[in-house]
Amino acid sequence: MELTLSYIDSLAPNPEASANGKGLVKKGSFLNLRKAPDGKLLFGECAGSGSKPYICSMDFIDEAKPTPRCTCPSRQRPCKHVMGLLYAYAQGAAFTESDVPEDISAKRENAEKRAESKAKKSEKLTKNDADENNKKIDSPPSKARIAAAAKKIDVQLEGIEIAEKLLKNMTLTGLAGIDARARQALGDQITQLGNYRVKGIQTAFNELYLFMGEDDAHYTRSIPQLIFLRALLKKAREHLTARKQDQQNILSLDISSEIEEQIDHTWKLEELHACGSYISQAKIVQLSFNVHDDPAKKELVDTGYFLCLQDGRVYVTKNYRPYKALKYINQDDSALEPMAAETLYIYPGGMNPRVRFDKYTMRPWKPEDYAAIKQHASTDFGVLAKSVKNQLKTSLADKNPVALLKIDNLTVLKDVQGLEYASAQDGKGGSQLLQGSTLPLMLMIDKNLLQGHAMLVMYENDIDSGLLTARPLSVITDDRIIRLEY
Repeated sequence: MELTLSYIDSLAPNPEASANGKGLVKKGSFLNLRKAPDGKLLFGECAGSGSKPYICSMDFIDEAKPTPRCTCPSRQRPCKHVMGLLYAYAQGAAFTESDVPEDISAKRENAEKRAESKAKKSEKLTKNDADENNKKIDSPPSKARIAAAAKKIDVQLEGIEIAEKLLKNMTLTGLAGIDARARQALGDQITQLGNYRVKGIQTAFNELYLFMGEDDAHYTRSIPQLIFLRALLKKAREHLTARKQDQQNILSLDISSEIEEQIDHTWKLEELHACGSYISQAKIVQLSFNVHDDPAKKELVDTGYFLCLQDGRVYVTKNYRPYKALKYINQDDSALEPMAAETLYIYPGGMNPRVRFDKYTMRPWKPEDYAAIKQHASTDFGVLAKSVKNQLKTSLADKNPVALLKIDNLTVLKDVQGLEYASAQDGKGGSQLLQGSTLPLMLMIDKNLLQGHAMLVMYENDIDSGLLTARPLSVITDDRIIRLEY
């Protein structure tokens, strides 16, 4: 069995567990290291603070979901002892072949029984769901379900009406006319929106509220948010009113846009599966990853951009970690190797739909992987720019779409103030202006690694200049991915 350092890093619940595991290996804390004949189990002993060593193991009987075990009191899984065990194996420590211990064999059998029981239960539920769906198709929804859905919509429409009045008052008063006292009252009114099942709308108001607490530059950020809120409230009212009037489809959800989430709905994986919004055995590669703070939602967001080699689209993953639950939710980590996701669930979205996957496997890079990535890069910047502009014209769409470009040539220039910027050419006469916080890092790269290769960029509409610019996120060459943001 081959374990790479990047794969082991991805298993760590946090950076501390990874660092501490490496520290244990360096100290020589591991003894009696063993492995099963089939390579599916690693186990051994690790000296701890007590008189007896901890017994730790990693079971790969299910490679998509390996099972860590350790006798230490830590609640982290894998703990630092298991992480150290894996690092020791990856670094070439001697593991003696040995039979699987009886206690682990028993745990495997129990796990297999639970899996079989769960599969039977899932099969039964799936059959029942299919029967229920057939009933729904053959007969209209019950009066009780229609009445409940209509009641919920009435509450949401009432919340939208309150939100519309709130937005109108803000517009008539003017942002400059909202003093500290008025801002406090505004915050209380935004909090009250939580009673009307319009969480998405409430969050959009919270973002505007936070902008207003900044310096004079907040006006530039507030105006686009005001436009977004006006469009959201109009679209939400039309959408909910249409659903209420169509009694036969009042329970149906719109999978073609993000409007359901932007109002209140949280998509379940079963709903996405039922809508056919998924890819089985998806081959994906992470091209960029970052963590940012979202004060409006009071959470940290781990964001990863993945290219799917089957359809060539760039998808985004988001791991939301509320401030109050940071110690309970593991932070996502960079995925530095190609992955195979058992099921890639796709949420409604624009150019970069959000996706989620649970079970996956990783493998080392091959030369053809980089070639496959570059094959999906756009070679016509003009056509791509039109698609980006069409999305930007949609008030409710993501204003910072991400795309993969094939760079034929790169020119570095300076503006009148002496600041450097870059122009990427596509070989067909088209060009794309590159700017942003990552540009200085990109300009430090050997020019030979930039020309003739692919680049992942995030588009931004520069309000001051009116130009469509792109911020480099990563560069993909014939043998590496150079990440500019982390």
